[in-house]
Amino acid sequence: MYDPNDNNEMKNNDREEQKKEYPTYWENPALAKKEQETDYTPEDVPVTGTYSTASQEEARETYQTETRREEQQTEERKAEGADGRQDAEGVREAHRKACYEERIKHHKPRSNGWAKLIAGCLIVGLAGGTSIGAGYGMIEHHYGSDSKEISTGITQVSTVSSSTGLSAVDIVKNVKPSVVSISTVIEGTTEYMRGIYIPYEGEGAGSGIIFYQDDDKVAIVTNNHVIEDATEVYVTFDGDVSVKAQVVGTKADSDLAVLTVSRSDLKEAGIDSVSVATFGNSDELEVGEGVIAIGNSMGLGLSATDGIVSVTEQTISVDGNTLNVIQTSAAINSGNSGGALVNSAGEVIGINTAKYNSTMTEGMGYAIPSNEVIPVMESLLTEGTAPSPYIGVMGTNITEDKASLYKLPVGALIMEVTEGGPADQAGIEAGDIITEFNGKTVMDMDTLSEIISGMEVGQTASVHIIRNGETGMDLTITIADKNA
Repeated sequence: MYDPNDNNEMKNNDREEQKKEYPTYWENPALAKKEQETDYTPEDVPVTGTYSTASQEEARETYQTETRREEQQTEERKAEGADGRQDAEGVREAHRKACYEERIKHHKPRSNGWAKLIAGCLIVGLAGGTSIGAGYGMIEHHYGSDSKEISTGITQVSTVSSSTGLSAVDIVKNVKPSVVSISTVIEGTTEYMRGIYIPYEGEGAGSGIIFYQDDDKVAIVTNNHVIEDATEVYVTFDGDVSVKAQVVGTKADSDLAVLTVSRSDLKEAGIDSVSVATFGNSDELEVGEGVIAIGNSMGLGLSATDGIVSVTEQTISVDGNTLNVIQTSAAINSGNSGGALVNSAGEVIGINTAKYNSTMTEGMGYAIPSNEVIPVMESLLTEGTAPSPYIGVMGTNITEDKASLYKLPVGALIMEVTEGGPADQAGIEAGDIITEFNGKTVMDMDTLSEIISGMEVGQTASVHIIRNGETGMDLTITIADKNA
């Protein structure tokens, strides 16, 4: 910037040329000096003065035009500066900005009632996620419905699986008295060293549901694996009163068992009355429906956990038995087996049986549907243990893909043979592949199970096996009773 007060500069430059190049600053040195201080606003520039090269109006118009041009250039330099810094010229131009600034009025958006409702639902969902059972009950209470109970002569069954408007607290209060804790004593021998066996005694824990009572007895349904191999079984009522129970029937392939406790033993223990559970229709369950699991978790006494129905029809394998089950997110732990899975109406719609035991998963529990439980438990109560045909093997499938890859025949690959069982006595070994049983082609383990279940205990059958992947052999096997 030119400074007319700088004598050295004046000596080195021609005055006439400077006057032509800087007419305003030459005629008004005070303005030029003030311009260099940079800390002024446009109001500091006089609108009247000694402009010798133009009139006051022309000077004003010229100044305003130059100011607008400089402001535009300044804004362009600001937009180009990535680091937000300004040079000295930019600072000076920033101080020249006009006092007028155009402002855009932003209109406030109109309220959307539906959007507010959605947002509210999201908040409630996040805050109430752990109370899904209670929430479901409140919804059903709002709309209302009737529920009636009928009796098949043995089991109380609800004719309507919809709700009665019960909260989670009410459900637990109503159903918990009909759920009992089961403890067992197991005795056996184990191999301590080669050829040396020592006796042992162990304890087990599980749950059960009271489904029937008369003047002589109270009947309880539980899982077969809860009481399997037990020498003594005890049922705990009212939290701390234990009474010895009798096993009247088991069905291993359904993993169900029925116990009874005599009225005389109950009276002697100080128990005058019990509560019988009401069973619901498991076929009416829907994915997402709220459920509560009640049982003797970890053998520490009755407790309750809630969740939803994850899958209405699932298939799992337990101890070599294929079970059709309900999958739920309600926590099912050791000791919960045989306990109740309850819907929002307080009806038992399943018997808790197993969980997916892996560190990679959680919230995968399984329950036998009530519609499969009811006919089995009634039959076991009235007729006792039904014969269950078996041959004593555990295996897996040889699919077509595996058969092609490993050059093996399609069939049932035997992984384990029960010592002393029918298969062991017939000469079947682990690693054998059963391709034919009793004249029927065996495609997989399910096919083999279906063929065996359709046979009578004591019946003989021919078995064709492949050993070592290449040698075919024909054997004869006798069907035995698994419950014997």
